Amino acid sequence: MGLFDKKFCDICGEKIGMLGNRKLEDGNMCKDCAKKLSPFCDDRRHSTLEQMKAHLQYREENKNVLRSFSPSITLGEDKKIYIDQMNRTFVVSRNKPGSWAEENPDVIPLSQITSCGLDIDEDRDEIYTQNGQGQRVSYNPPQYKYYYNFKLKFLVNNPYFDDFEVRLNNFRVEGMGSMEYNRYQKMAMDIMNALGVNGTMPMNNMGMGGMPMNNMGGYAPQGNMYGQQMGGYQQAPYGQPQQNMGYQQNPYGQPQYAQPQQNMYAQQAPQQAPQQNMYAQPQQGYAPVQNNAYAAQPVTQAWTCPSCGAQNDTGKFCASCGAPRG
Repeated sequence: MGLFDKKFCDICGEKIGMLGNRKLEDGNMCKDCAKKLSPFCDDRRHSTLEQMKAHLQYREENKNVLRSFSPSITLGEDKKIYIDQMNRTFVVSRNKPGSWAEENPDVIPLSQITSCGLDIDEDRDEIYTQNGQGQRVSYNPPQYKYYYNFKLKFLVNNPYFDDFEVRLNNFRVEGMGSMEYNRYQKMAMDIMNALGVNGTMPMNNMGMGGMPMNNMGGYAPQGNMYGQQMGGYQQAPYGQPQQNMGYQQNPYGQPQYAQPQQNMYAQQAPQQAPQQNMYAQPQQGYAPVQNNAYAAQPVTQAWTCPSCGAQNDTGKFCASCGAPRG
């Protein structure tokens, strides 16, 4: 077949326009059929025609499941996470319930989540100043403003996709440890706790460079600013949070942070006996020195020179004539 030969969709049979072909591993798909795929499907080019047909069949069945989806918890800002506690399922969408007919967001059982971790992306903008000629120049050393984006990364045991991410913030968050920074960290914890999943959090206020990864792709649990370890959220019936290592549930259903605990990995400073300061100033007279050959000797009495009759207070020789003390 030539490059400009007409192509037909191997799924619906419709003719594919010049720029409308979506290649499969062993066939072609039109852009209209491709629009029906899950937004979490990112491996189309390596999928076979049969796999795509099965995927589209699943998407049709998802429409029926979506009709009975009734969210009882809504969390997030950019993309929201809607949780149906009764059916133990959730949906990720920017749109509100009732406007999902065309979007057809995936209804995912909570039991399919195998891992969830918070990923904080760091970006920076250089700050400039002006020199004597009014030109914009860098500081020495350069100075920066730091910005952050918060993403929850999910691994799921789903036959049609195996991972996806949910961005929590609409706009870049300025400043590590700022009020907004801490708010999105808490939002991530609330979402993982509400989903009842094994969530992991990066170390707070330590940046993301060199963070160890666990075997599920999330960040390994680390100590945070409250002295607790994240991760290990317990599974709760209907997605209700239980007490965990990160924070406790209060009687009103709002999470509150646990009291700080001592870090088990903190290095303990060795106990040392106080030492005498060799340079300390004596309080009265000469400070006593033990076992010191140069310790102060008792003061001798005054004496009269046998040669010139001069009075001397101390010493072995006369201060007037230099004669030795008798």
